[in-house]
Amino acid sequence: MSKEYVYVLGFILIVGLAIGISKIGSTEQASEELGGEAVEIVVPQLNSEEREDSATMVLIGAPPMQPADHIDRWIPEQRHESCLTCHATPETTGAREIPEDHYYDNNINNPIFRDNCIQCHGQQNDTKSAFNSED
Repeated sequence: MSKEYVYVLGFILIVGLAIGISKIGSTEQASEELGGEAVEIVVPQLNSEEREDSATMVLIGAPPMQPADHIDRWIPEQRHESCLTCHATPETTGAREIPEDHYYDNNINNPIFRDNCIQCHGQQNDTKSAFNSED
């Protein structure tokens, strides 16, 4: 019977040490990452009393919308190729270059893995009239 208690106490001690060591390690890592200067982000819809116009809302980290002159340029059968017609050669077309995070391993020499452009980059033909209506 006493042997069982020794094993149970040993197990509890080992688990307690493992939890304590992992918490200490994560605290040290978090304090190292927090170094640096704080950046203040201003989000207009959080600073005003009234509801903001949907066209001026700022979404932190949101992908850019398609320009207004891009309405109906997406060809579903071609998927990303319909966008790459211009965006693959930005130096000749003046289109924005596709960011590295759209390619495998963040390398622009690799194939694109984010190939459904309109999933994130919406068209600007939605006026959201119900959202901006004043009751």
